Amino acid sequence: MRARKARTDIGKRSGIDGVFLMGRGARRRPRFLAAKLRQIRDCLGSLSQAELVERLGLADYVNPNEISDFERGVREPDLLTLKAYADGAGLSLDDLVNDQIDLPKELPATKRTREIPQKRRTGPRRTTTVLLETDIQSTDNLSHTENRARATIEKVHLKRYGMKRLKDGEYEMTVPYQADADLDEQIYILLGAIIIEAKRRKCSITVNVREKGTDRYW
Repeated sequence: MRARKARTDIGKRSGIDGVFLMGRGARRRPRFLAAKLRQIRDCLGSLSQAELVERLGLADYVNPNEISDFERGVREPDLLTLKAYADGAGLSLDDLVNDQIDLPKELPATKRTREIPQKRRTGPRRTTTVLLETDIQSTDNLSHTENRARATIEKVHLKRYGMKRLKDGEYEMTVPYQADADLDEQIYILLGAIIIEAKRRKCSITVNVREKGTDRYW
């Protein structure tokens, strides 16, 4: 029998930084992915592993202990988990997996959050009380899915406004603002964030917001 020709390309550098060809079917691994994932968690407010899982809407798919494995390079997130990281940070997937790209010291997601209330700091600060009503329905009709979605919305989006629970799905909040346009913008951004959060948890949500003591609705 003819002896098989020995392969000579094993371990040959691929030309992509940090990537080696280890024969057919070998996986290419970004060298700096683990460090970038840790940087994202720190930049989002030094979240705990469990808080990050909730923030990214991954509680049904990722165990908090796996976050440590991702950040140490012991294992790699699947594609959809990487997409959740990118969306939560305001980045693209290419920012995460391309070793030639360094993440910014300040993530776009956190920068936008701070810039919104700074746009109109030209007048006196005022506050108003708003009442927010939510109706959350999970696509699988499971109450624990709805409860998780509600808990994440409360912790990530409502507590910053001094949230007070009135009854199931209803809240009272204090919103600081300078002008009516500023108040409108904050409320609409909050509504959009709540809807996105519910969708991440595979839930639909109906939200109504009104200013307490007036006939103003959003």
